[in-house]
Amino acid sequence: MTTFRTFDPVAPISDETIARFAGQVPDGVTELWRSQGAGFVGTDGYFRVVDPARAAEMLAGVLELPEGATVLFTTALGDVISHVNGLYLVVKARVGAIDVVQDTTFDQLVAHLEDPAQREAAWEWEPYPAARDRDGVPGFEECFGYVPLLALGGSPQPENLQRAGLYEHLAVIAQFAGRPQVRQVLEFAASEPANATDAAADEDRLVTVGRALFAKLTPEAALNVVRLPDGLGVCLIHAVRGGGTIFVAPDETALFVGSSVDFETGLGAFRDGVRTPPEKFDIDRGGNR
Repeated sequence: MTTFRTFDPVAPISDETIARFAGQVPDGVTELWRSQGAGFVGTDGYFRVVDPARAAEMLAGVLELPEGATVLFTTALGDVISHVNGLYLVVKARVGAIDVVQDTTFDQLVAHLEDPAQREAAWEWEPYPAARDRDGVPGFEECFGYVPLLALGGSPQPENLQRAGLYEHLAVIAQFAGRPQVRQVLEFAASEPANATDAAADEDRLVTVGRALFAKLTPEAALNVVRLPDGLGVCLIHAVRGGGTIFVAPDETALFVGSSVDFETGLGAFRDGVRTPPEKFDIDRGGNR
Protein backbone atom coordinates (compact mmCIF):
# COMPACT_ATOMS: atom_id res chain seq x y z
CA MET A 1 0.00 0.00 0.00
CA THR A 2 1.27 3.47 -0.91
CA THR A 3 2.12 5.62 2.12
CA PHE A 4 4.20 8.69 2.87
CA ARG A 5 7.18 8.70 5.22
CA THR A 6 5.71 11.75 6.94
CA PHE A 7 2.10 12.88 6.61
CA ASP A 8 0.05 15.43 8.53
CA PRO A 9 -3.66 14.66 7.98
CA VAL A 10 -6.15 17.51 7.68
CA ALA A 11 -9.46 15.80 6.87
CA PRO A 12 -10.78 12.39 5.82
CA ILE A 13 -11.93 11.77 2.25
CA SER A 14 -15.44 10.35 2.19
CA ASP A 15 -16.32 6.89 0.93
CA GLU A 16 -18.70 8.55 -1.53
CA THR A 17 -15.86 10.59 -3.04
CA ILE A 18 -13.54 7.60 -3.18
CA ALA A 19 -16.19 5.57 -5.01
CA ARG A 20 -16.81 8.44 -7.43
CA PHE A 21 -13.17 8.72 -8.52
CA ALA A 22 -11.92 5.15 -8.01
CA GLY A 23 -12.31 4.17 -11.65
CA GLN A 24 -10.12 6.96 -13.01
CA VAL A 25 -7.08 6.98 -10.72
CA PRO A 26 -3.95 4.76 -10.63
CA ASP A 27 -3.51 1.76 -8.36
CA GLY A 28 -2.69 2.87 -4.83
CA VAL A 29 -4.54 6.18 -4.85
CA THR A 30 -7.82 4.99 -3.35
CA GLU A 31 -5.99 3.09 -0.60
CA LEU A 32 -4.06 6.24 0.24
CA TRP A 33 -7.24 8.34 0.29
CA ARG A 34 -8.92 5.80 2.54
CA SER A 35 -6.02 5.33 4.98
CA GLN A 36 -4.55 8.85 5.13
CA GLY A 37 -7.13 11.26 3.75
CA ALA A 38 -6.23 14.81 2.75
CA GLY A 39 -3.24 16.53 4.31
CA PHE A 40 0.35 17.73 4.11
CA VAL A 41 3.11 15.52 2.70
CA GLY A 42 6.46 15.67 4.52
CA THR A 43 7.54 18.44 6.86
CA ASP A 44 8.27 21.34 4.50
CA GLY A 45 4.62 22.14 3.73
CA TYR A 46 5.04 22.09 -0.03
CA PHE A 47 2.94 19.15 -1.29
CA ARG A 48 -0.64 18.46 -0.19
CA VAL A 49 -2.99 15.54 -0.88
CA VAL A 50 -6.39 17.06 -1.68
CA ASP A 51 -9.96 15.86 -1.66
CA PRO A 52 -10.61 15.33 -5.40
CA ALA A 53 -14.30 16.25 -5.16
CA ARG A 54 -13.51 19.53 -3.42
CA ALA A 55 -10.77 20.30 -5.98
CA ALA A 56 -13.06 19.49 -8.91
CA GLU A 57 -15.72 21.82 -7.53
CA MET A 58 -13.34 24.71 -6.89
CA LEU A 59 -11.44 24.40 -10.17
CA ALA A 60 -14.46 24.05 -12.45
CA GLY A 61 -14.16 26.72 -15.13
CA VAL A 62 -10.73 27.77 -13.86
CA LEU A 63 -8.09 25.33 -15.16
CA GLU A 64 -10.16 23.51 -17.80
CA LEU A 65 -8.56 20.15 -17.08
CA PRO A 66 -9.24 17.34 -19.59
CA GLU A 67 -12.39 15.28 -19.11
CA GLY A 68 -11.75 12.48 -16.64
CA ALA A 69 -8.84 14.26 -14.92
CA THR A 70 -8.62 13.81 -11.15
CA VAL A 71 -6.71 16.28 -8.97
CA LEU A 72 -4.40 14.42 -6.59
CA PHE A 73 -2.02 17.05 -5.18
CA THR A 74 -1.53 20.79 -4.92
CA THR A 75 1.56 22.71 -3.87
CA ALA A 76 2.32 25.74 -1.75
CA LEU A 77 3.04 27.71 -4.95
CA GLY A 78 -0.41 26.96 -6.34
CA ASP A 79 0.55 24.10 -8.67
CA VAL A 80 -2.00 21.36 -9.34
CA ILE A 81 -1.07 17.73 -10.07
CA SER A 82 -3.79 15.67 -11.70
CA HIS A 83 -4.06 12.25 -13.35
CA VAL A 84 -5.77 11.46 -16.63
CA ASN A 85 -5.45 8.49 -19.01
CA GLY A 86 -2.21 7.21 -17.47
CA LEU A 87 -0.51 10.62 -17.45
CA TYR A 88 0.11 13.12 -14.67
CA LEU A 89 -0.41 16.77 -15.55
CA VAL A 90 1.58 19.21 -13.44
CA VAL A 91 -0.17 22.54 -13.92
CA LYS A 92 2.20 25.36 -12.93
CA ALA A 93 -0.22 28.23 -13.50
CA ARG A 94 2.23 30.71 -11.96
CA VAL A 95 4.45 30.32 -15.08
CA GLY A 96 1.64 29.48 -17.52
CA ALA A 97 2.89 25.93 -18.10
CA ILE A 98 1.71 22.33 -17.94
CA ASP A 99 4.43 19.68 -17.54
CA VAL A 100 3.53 16.09 -18.40
CA VAL A 101 4.73 13.06 -16.42
CA GLN A 102 4.51 9.81 -18.37
CA ASP A 103 5.52 6.15 -17.89
CA THR A 104 5.36 6.61 -14.11
CA THR A 105 3.47 4.58 -11.52
CA PHE A 106 1.81 6.25 -8.56
CA ASP A 107 4.44 4.79 -6.22
CA GLN A 108 7.16 6.30 -8.40
CA LEU A 109 5.39 9.67 -8.41
CA VAL A 110 5.20 9.60 -4.61
CA ALA A 111 8.93 8.82 -4.47
CA HIS A 112 9.61 11.86 -6.66
CA LEU A 113 7.45 14.02 -4.39
CA GLU A 114 9.44 12.89 -1.36
CA ASP A 115 12.88 13.13 -3.00
CA PRO A 116 14.67 16.38 -2.03
CA ALA A 117 16.72 16.18 -5.24
CA GLN A 118 13.54 16.84 -7.24
CA ARG A 119 12.36 19.90 -5.30
CA GLU A 120 13.90 22.40 -7.71
CA ALA A 121 14.94 20.19 -10.62
CA ALA A 122 11.39 19.00 -11.38
CA TRP A 123 8.96 20.87 -9.16
CA GLU A 124 10.59 24.34 -9.42
CA TRP A 125 9.89 25.21 -5.80
CA GLU A 126 12.18 28.24 -5.55
CA PRO A 127 11.72 30.75 -3.99
CA TYR A 128 9.26 28.91 -1.71
CA PRO A 129 11.76 28.14 1.10
CA ALA A 130 12.59 31.81 1.64
CA ALA A 131 8.92 32.83 1.66
CA ARG A 132 8.08 29.98 4.05
CA ASP A 133 10.85 30.99 6.43
CA ARG A 134 9.53 34.56 6.37
CA ASP A 135 5.75 33.99 6.56
CA GLY A 136 5.30 30.36 7.58
CA VAL A 137 3.74 27.46 5.69
CA PRO A 138 0.54 28.50 3.86
CA GLY A 139 -2.65 26.90 5.13
CA PHE A 140 -4.05 23.78 3.51
CA GLU A 141 -6.14 25.73 0.99
CA GLU A 142 -3.68 28.59 0.73
CA CYS A 143 -0.61 29.15 -1.41
CA PHE A 144 2.06 31.74 -2.07
CA GLY A 145 1.25 33.84 -5.13
CA TYR A 146 3.25 36.45 -6.99
CA VAL A 147 2.09 40.03 -6.66
CA PRO A 148 2.09 41.28 -9.35
CA LEU A 149 1.55 38.08 -11.36
CA LEU A 150 4.51 36.93 -13.43
CA ALA A 151 2.33 37.17 -16.54
CA LEU A 152 1.80 40.86 -15.74
CA GLY A 153 5.48 41.65 -15.39
CA GLY A 154 6.10 40.48 -11.83
CA SER A 155 9.52 39.23 -10.77
CA PRO A 156 10.03 35.71 -9.33
CA GLN A 157 11.60 36.93 -6.10
CA PRO A 158 10.59 35.81 -2.60
CA GLU A 159 9.66 39.34 -1.57
CA ASN A 160 6.93 39.27 -4.26
CA LEU A 161 5.25 36.17 -2.83
CA GLN A 162 2.19 36.74 -0.66
CA ARG A 163 -0.11 34.25 1.04
CA ALA A 164 -3.47 33.89 -0.70
CA GLY A 165 -6.38 31.52 -1.01
CA LEU A 166 -5.31 28.70 -3.34
CA TYR A 167 -8.40 28.49 -5.50
CA GLU A 168 -8.98 32.24 -5.48
CA HIS A 169 -5.42 32.86 -6.65
CA LEU A 170 -5.74 30.31 -9.46
CA ALA A 171 -8.93 32.04 -10.57
CA VAL A 172 -7.11 35.38 -10.69
CA ILE A 173 -4.32 33.86 -12.80
CA ALA A 174 -6.88 32.33 -15.17
CA GLN A 175 -8.64 35.68 -15.53
CA PHE A 176 -5.55 37.76 -16.26
CA ALA A 177 -3.07 35.29 -17.78
CA GLY A 178 -5.26 32.77 -19.59
CA ARG A 179 -4.99 29.01 -19.78
CA PRO A 180 -1.61 27.31 -19.11
CA GLN A 181 -0.06 25.59 -22.13
CA VAL A 182 1.73 22.23 -22.37
CA ARG A 183 5.45 22.93 -22.08
CA GLN A 184 7.41 19.71 -21.75
CA VAL A 185 7.62 16.12 -20.61
CA LEU A 186 8.90 16.40 -17.06
CA GLU A 187 12.26 14.74 -16.47
CA PHE A 188 13.35 13.85 -12.95
CA ALA A 189 16.87 14.39 -11.70
CA ALA A 190 19.02 11.36 -11.03
CA SER A 191 19.30 10.72 -7.32
CA GLU A 192 22.64 8.96 -7.62
CA PRO A 193 25.78 9.53 -9.73
CA ALA A 194 26.10 7.36 -12.83
CA ASN A 195 29.25 5.47 -11.84
CA ALA A 196 31.69 4.89 -9.02
CA THR A 197 34.15 7.57 -10.19
CA ASP A 198 31.42 10.17 -10.33
CA ALA A 199 30.17 9.01 -6.94
CA ALA A 200 33.57 9.52 -5.31
CA ALA A 201 34.00 12.97 -6.86
CA ASP A 202 30.47 13.92 -5.87
CA GLU A 203 31.00 12.80 -2.29
CA ASP A 204 34.25 14.77 -2.06
CA ARG A 205 32.45 17.87 -3.34
CA LEU A 206 29.71 17.57 -0.71
CA VAL A 207 32.20 16.91 2.08
CA THR A 208 34.04 20.09 1.06
CA VAL A 209 30.78 22.04 1.25
CA GLY A 210 30.01 20.57 4.67
CA ARG A 211 33.46 21.34 6.06
CA ALA A 212 33.22 24.93 4.85
CA LEU A 213 29.85 25.35 6.58
CA PHE A 214 31.12 23.80 9.81
CA ALA A 215 34.14 26.13 9.72
CA LYS A 216 31.69 29.05 10.06
CA LEU A 217 30.25 27.48 13.21
CA THR A 218 33.20 25.75 14.85
CA PRO A 219 36.64 26.33 13.33
CA GLU A 220 38.97 23.29 13.35
CA ALA A 221 36.18 20.93 14.48
CA ALA A 222 37.00 17.20 14.31
CA LEU A 223 34.36 15.80 11.95
CA ASN A 224 33.14 12.31 11.12
CA VAL A 225 31.82 11.87 7.56
CA VAL A 226 28.93 9.51 6.80
CA ARG A 227 27.56 8.71 3.33
CA LEU A 228 23.76 8.89 3.41
CA PRO A 229 21.52 6.18 1.91
CA ASP A 230 19.45 6.48 -1.30
CA GLY A 231 21.73 9.07 -2.87
CA LEU A 232 20.72 11.72 -0.33
CA GLY A 233 24.26 13.08 0.03
CA VAL A 234 26.57 13.10 3.06
CA CYS A 235 26.54 14.25 6.65
CA LEU A 236 29.35 15.57 8.80
CA ILE A 237 29.14 14.99 12.54
CA HIS A 238 30.86 17.00 15.26
CA ALA A 239 30.42 14.43 18.01
CA VAL A 240 30.93 16.56 21.12
CA ARG A 241 28.58 18.18 23.59
CA GLY A 242 27.28 21.32 21.93
CA GLY A 243 28.36 20.04 18.51
CA GLY A 244 25.97 18.90 15.84
CA THR A 245 25.47 17.44 12.38
CA ILE A 246 25.36 19.01 8.94
CA PHE A 247 23.53 17.08 6.22
CA VAL A 248 24.54 18.09 2.68
CA ALA A 249 22.35 17.26 -0.35
CA PRO A 250 23.59 16.69 -3.93
CA ASP A 251 22.47 20.24 -4.82
CA GLU A 252 24.70 21.53 -1.95
CA THR A 253 21.80 22.69 0.21
CA ALA A 254 22.29 21.73 3.84
CA LEU A 255 20.58 21.14 7.16
CA PHE A 256 22.23 21.75 10.54
CA VAL A 257 20.87 20.02 13.63
CA GLY A 258 22.26 20.43 17.11
CA SER A 259 23.71 17.62 19.19
CA SER A 260 20.44 17.33 21.12
CA VAL A 261 18.70 16.02 17.97
CA ASP A 262 19.25 12.30 17.30
CA PHE A 263 20.58 11.20 13.92
CA GLU A 264 17.40 9.48 12.67
CA THR A 265 15.25 12.52 13.45
CA GLY A 266 17.68 14.80 11.65
CA LEU A 267 17.90 12.45 8.67
CA GLY A 268 14.12 12.22 8.47
CA ALA A 269 13.77 15.99 8.35
CA PHE A 270 16.56 16.24 5.77
CA ARG A 271 14.94 13.53 3.64
CA ASP A 272 11.68 15.50 3.75
CA GLY A 273 13.41 18.58 2.34
CA VAL A 274 14.01 20.67 5.47
CA ARG A 275 17.03 22.95 4.94
CA THR A 276 18.92 25.63 6.87
CA PRO A 277 19.01 29.00 5.06
CA PRO A 278 22.66 29.68 4.05
CA GLU A 279 22.78 32.95 5.97
CA LYS A 280 21.99 31.14 9.23
CA PHE A 281 25.42 29.51 9.16
CA ASP A 282 26.91 32.97 9.53
CA ILE A 283 24.68 34.31 12.32
CA ASP A 284 23.29 31.45 14.37
CA ARG A 285 24.44 28.19 15.84
CA GLY A 286 22.85 25.48 17.92
CA GLY A 287 19.38 23.99 17.70
CA ASN A 288 17.47 22.68 14.73
CA ARG A 289 17.19 25.42 12.12
